[in-house]
Amino acid sequence: MKAGFGIVATLLCYWSGCDATRAEDDLTRATTFVRLDRQFLQTAPYSDATNITKHFGYTVPLPDYAITNESFLLKAPQAVPTNGSWGLLVWISPSDDPGIPADWEHELATRHLLFAGAKHSGNSRHPLDRIRLALDAACNMCRQYQVDRQRIYIGGFSGGSRIASMLGVAYADIFTGTLCCSGVNFYTDVPATGGKYYPGTFVPNPGVLLQAKRKGRFVLLTGDHDENRENTERIATKGFKSEGFRNVLYLQIPDLNHQMPSATALGTALDYLAPAPGTSGSSR
Repeated sequence: MKAGFGIVATLLCYWSGCDATRAEDDLTRATTFVRLDRQFLQTAPYSDATNITKHFGYTVPLPDYAITNESFLLKAPQAVPTNGSWGLLVWISPSDDPGIPADWEHELATRHLLFAGAKHSGNSRHPLDRIRLALDAACNMCRQYQVDRQRIYIGGFSGGSRIASMLGVAYADIFTGTLCCSGVNFYTDVPATGGKYYPGTFVPNPGVLLQAKRKGRFVLLTGDHDENRENTERIATKGFKSEGFRNVLYLQIPDLNHQMPSATALGTALDYLAPAPGTSGSSR
């Protein structure tokens, strides 16, 4: 009996060790991102002409667009756990390359945020195409992964940030958080210095706008030496806050030029965008 007990104890220790090793391996795979180049077959049900007109007030004909002709850069863990949901950051770049700094990946992974960005969606692309690409990226990521509906963020840099700022307000029924890095548009005229103003660029649906004001979370990030610093600061204070948006963080980074912020600044922004405890959980 004693010998048998010793064998069983040894086996239990062995199995426990294997389980611990397996758990560590699973954690490594879940927090190590891999690059995935993907094409999608279906557009989002909310990216057609009717919905864009409803959300943005645009009645101009949409350019020719086929989702099967587009490609996307995804960043996701090697193995996404099936017993929990992940958030999502959809990114809009000013260039045709939607890549982000390598050290951003750790910030995204530790916060369980997937990443998706459309290729060939830079400033030279028609703005309505860029809008549809971002919406289609969000929808298809939700189809492929278990995405937390309360943590779907839109973000961008420079010209991409301007498109993201519009989507964050006009499509607040899809995006719960918005990260604008060095560039912001707004739906009303916002006064600038010297008697000038930043013109409104869209007409959001009243119901969705109310949702953006009450529940949306917005980080407007700029730098001391950013060429868009005044634009960002003015729209933060004379736009978002003056119009009654409840959750707006103006984040000015010391010594930052017109460039992508550090991973530390990204972490601060993502922490602000995260929903309050107890509000997350539904997925789509």
